[in-house]
Amino acid sequence: MLILIPAYLVALLIPAFSLWLVYKLDFYKTGEFKIILVSFFAGIIAFWLASQANRTTISQGWLERLDVIRYSAPIVEEILKGLILWYLVSRPRFTYFVEGAVYGFAAGIGFAIFENFQYIESAQSAGLTLALSRVVSTNLIHAAATSALGIFLGQARFERGWIRRIGVGLAGLLIAMSLHVGFNNLVTRVDSGLLLLYAAVCGLAGAGLIAFTIKRGLKTGKIWLEESLGMADRVTSGEAAVVTRMESVDDILEPLVERFGKKKANEIKDFLTKQARLGFMRKSVERLSDERMKRGTEEEIVKLREQVDIARRKVGSYAMLFLRHTFPEDSSPLWGRLELLIQERAAARPATSGGVNLWATLKTRQEEQKNQPKQEHEE
Repeated sequence: MLILIPAYLVALLIPAFSLWLVYKLDFYKTGEFKIILVSFFAGIIAFWLASQANRTTISQGWLERLDVIRYSAPIVEEILKGLILWYLVSRPRFTYFVEGAVYGFAAGIGFAIFENFQYIESAQSAGLTLALSRVVSTNLIHAAATSALGIFLGQARFERGWIRRIGVGLAGLLIAMSLHVGFNNLVTRVDSGLLLLYAAVCGLAGAGLIAFTIKRGLKTGKIWLEESLGMADRVTSGEAAVVTRMESVDDILEPLVERFGKKKANEIKDFLTKQARLGFMRKSVERLSDERMKRGTEEEIVKLREQVDIARRKVGSYAMLFLRHTFPEDSSPLWGRLELLIQERAAARPATSGGVNLWATLKTRQEEQKNQPKQEHEE
């Protein structure tokens, strides 16, 4: 048993590390960590159910073992791994397909880890070699296939009409099944020394495609945030400019870390992450055609705005003052136009309207201080 410990560690830690990498790719953290854990454990349950189904199929003589591996097992496994995703994409808190990709990857990794344990137990002395070969091939196929389904289901959520939504979802399931069936046929038919190389190329290519899709999705998400975040949610242009650059948020917030410390910087990051989710949910409402889903999402937006306000108060007004003046150099011109519009409206406000526009007053005084040396020089 002790000789198998390294194999079990490889079978557990490397797939878990790949899941962590995918989670880190989701800069806006649309994939909630607790739901990622739910997806992971759902993948473990799917493994147990699939094992029972595959064993029954073989023991009852319905199919030969090799045919089960090549055809029926991939179909059954993708259906079971994907069940949790059909539920998750119907939740009001779901944002867009990147979230579906992350949840699908988590379900696939949960399934793959426990399948690794099963194979290692049967391989005994060759367990470490088997574990190393599986983590760069089969494990990534499991994760990539279910992640692909999550992407399609995430897109299907915004289709018009339930027939189209189901159709797009089934298309994703078919692609996941085809990828899995194709891989299993490859590894059971190739009988050469290059088998491991072929399997590794397939696994890495599948994972790379998912990573590429997530990166493309994040670019789309950045545009959505620019369009949806604004003063309706008390999000200033400075805050929004940082939110749309979450991939480099640590660099952007570095001056705040030096001034306020790491703990406060983490509070600010949590605040910005909640703002990002708020922006995605606002865009989600615009794209949804199902009225029931719209109402549910709008209710979640109200709750999330309250969480954002709590996070803002936790950050504190002094730190917020610095945050609102932290502008990335290449911030979107959309926010420049928005800021200009706000300034124009503030300037047009009658003096009798009551209240003091603190930020406008502050900016005016800053301009006066800048111009004062110039005026003295001219005199």
